[in-house]
Amino acid sequence: MAYSTGGAINRIGGPGRQALKDESSSQKAPLGEKIELGDGRCFRYAKSAAAIEIAHVVAGDVSAGQLIELDATTTVSCTAGDKEFSITGSGSQLSSTAGFYNDAYLIISDGTAAGEYHHIKSHTTAASDKITFTLYDPVTTAFVAASGVSIVGNPYGAAITADGTSRSITSDSFAIGATLRAVQSGYYFWMQTRGVCALQLDGGTTASPAQGAEMIVSANHDGQVEAKLDANDGMQTVGNQVGSATDDDDYAGVFLSLE
Repeated sequence: MAYSTGGAINRIGGPGRQALKDESSSQKAPLGEKIELGDGRCFRYAKSAAAIEIAHVVAGDVSAGQLIELDATTTVSCTAGDKEFSITGSGSQLSSTAGFYNDAYLIISDGTAAGEYHHIKSHTTAASDKITFTLYDPVTTAFVAASGVSIVGNPYGAAITADGTSRSITSDSFAIGATLRAVQSGYYFWMQTRGVCALQLDGGTTASPAQGAEMIVSANHDGQVEAKLDANDGMQTVGNQVGSATDDDDYAGVFLSLE
């Protein structure tokens, strides 16, 4: 959806809507909902898993992404066309908290219907490790007790400061946006994903990045950005330097390219 850019960054309209520079303790839009302004800036709705500073790069929490994997399940009344069905784990594999997997994705990893996935709308509290799921869309192919499943968290459901200092398979390094304001832990907010924004600059590698230089998450200060050098080949580009250069730890103009 697109909106006028005429001073509208904090007024997106509609009763109950959350302004782009506000944060909220209650959810007011679907996770991942996208807003695009007329000048090309894009924003996504997210929930923080920890406090995040203003003008910092945001990543999805890896530990919240890989929620569970079951090699064999027992399903109850799961047929093609169903939007509701039950899965039983072994022991206490599934969460006992209702809604813990809301907006996550259930992937059929092997067996019948392998390769399909489903977007979870809601679910019940686990009883004897059995959960009843409600999906946004109906099941295409029924899957059976021998099917393996995994649950992957919504990338916008556990946003934290991007970790550029660890850079490992388990680090929270995959950038998904940037903050417009400081955000409290557990709050809902709009993060920017494309277009001109301000980001805090780590000048440790290049104090004055060239106009158009590729920027990555800093290897020295989580959440900040630094110029991408040859040694950083293969690292995700967050965006490109625009405007004049700034001093170390100041805030630079960056054209985000995370959309």
